[in-house]
Amino acid sequence: MNPITDNAQLTALLSLFAAQLPILIVSVLGCLVVGARRKEFADAGMWALMGFGLSIVLCIVIPMAQTAVQKWVLEGGASMAQRASVFTVVGVAASVLRAASYALLLMALVARRQSLEV
Repeated sequence: MNPITDNAQLTALLSLFAAQLPILIVSVLGCLVVGARRKEFADAGMWALMGFGLSIVLCIVIPMAQTAVQKWVLEGGASMAQRASVFTVVGVAASVLRAASYALLLMALVARRQSLEV
């Protein structure tokens, strides 16, 4: 690839990271709060840390995956249908994993409520 395209890829990567920044900040703060109050949260804390942790990982991995796919598309070598299916797979995988992070946070709420009822 030429240097102009490489700069464009770096700009795209940074803009994708910037789009994830609010989620990343909230997730890091969530981990800090849960970590600081782990005795109070008991079992719910584990679920919350897994949810926030997955969210942090996704904030880093999703932009990198999207940038890698964009670079692959720009380099060519595949049909339009193959490119579209790769974008679809990446998008669906990102959505499913993001939903999994929310499901883990929901489990934390359920576990916390059950521990309060007992």
